[in-house]
Amino acid sequence: MPQSSVLTSVELLVYLDHHATTPCDPRVVEAMLPYFGEHFGNPASLTHEHGRRAASAVEDGRIAVARFFGVQPNEIVFTAGATESNNIALHQMKEGDHLVTSPIEHSSVVRPAQGRDATFVAVDGEGFVDLEAVRAAIRPNTRLVSIEAANGEIGTLQRIAEIGAICRERGVLFHSDITQAAGKVPLDLANVDLASFSGHKLYGPKGIGGLFVRRGVRIDPLISGGGQERGLRSGTVNVPGVVGLAAAFRLRAAEMAEEAVRLAKLRDDLRDKILENVDGASVNGPRALRLPGNLNVSFERVEADSLMISMRRFSLSSGSACASGERAPSRVLTAIGVPEALAMGSIRIGLGKSNTAEQLSMFVDDLKRSIRKLREISAA
Repeated sequence: MPQSSVLTSVELLVYLDHHATTPCDPRVVEAMLPYFGEHFGNPASLTHEHGRRAASAVEDGRIAVARFFGVQPNEIVFTAGATESNNIALHQMKEGDHLVTSPIEHSSVVRPAQGRDATFVAVDGEGFVDLEAVRAAIRPNTRLVSIEAANGEIGTLQRIAEIGAICRERGVLFHSDITQAAGKVPLDLANVDLASFSGHKLYGPKGIGGLFVRRGVRIDPLISGGGQERGLRSGTVNVPGVVGLAAAFRLRAAEMAEEAVRLAKLRDDLRDKILENVDGASVNGPRALRLPGNLNVSFERVEADSLMISMRRFSLSSGSACASGERAPSRVLTAIGVPEALAMGSIRIGLGKSNTAEQLSMFVDDLKRSIRKLREISAA
């Protein structure tokens, strides 16, 4: 019988792609289960107990998410995830309006921005947006500034409180995609008008997320229909998803700070070991003001695709999961000035709460062997 290319259950498979998605915490799954069967009602059906119980679960979830962010429950709108939330935010742009954003935003911001009157403010070599460049880019017809809180490829943490202060001073709406930051680092939304997030990046379920809409900010819906979510997002609310999202945020509130310290140490130790043991390795992104579990490394004379295939015991990526099928240099790495050959040899390591120092030691050993072998093949 031919040998399968799929790893057997006996072989070790280590997950190092937590920026793409995270495993759903078993405690989150447990909280959700009753809402698939026992409490299955439609939360819009308030004429009977089944519907009222579902509606109560949704509102309890809204309170939990709002409490995590320090905002009001009526400022949280549930969506299918951050891509939808980002599209709702950019949908506020009307003909004649001007947008300010950056070239390293998620594709669900960059693509809706294309074809509009948009200024893409350059970032520096570590991925930081210059505050004065944002200020200078704002015009009389600027409707919206959209800058992410954290970059999912190189981990850069933007100064969203300061960017928001500039927007407030100029009377412009400020939207931030906080998907990669929420539940990983503290966030200050005091100067943010709109913020997008997803459950599956913080050990919650896929297919659920939300949009923070500051009270007093008027937005037009992207999806019309039954008028759910105060008419801002029609469609039957995903009750199990909301319950799971709320449970994930409650757990993050309790565990985030300690986990961030542990992951930052694992990341720094891994970075140092890679730089010490692998010739031609370089780190992309900042040393400080970086997501705790993020590491993005380029390797000379190696293609990322070949490297990831060679390291089959480890789940890795070369960038955003939404762009993983593209055969081109990462536009994020290109924007920060990484040469094309190095960008094509870059991998993203996303650490999470299941990862250990022992796993990362094995990773470095495999990395050294794989890179040596690939370079020998390319030199032959």
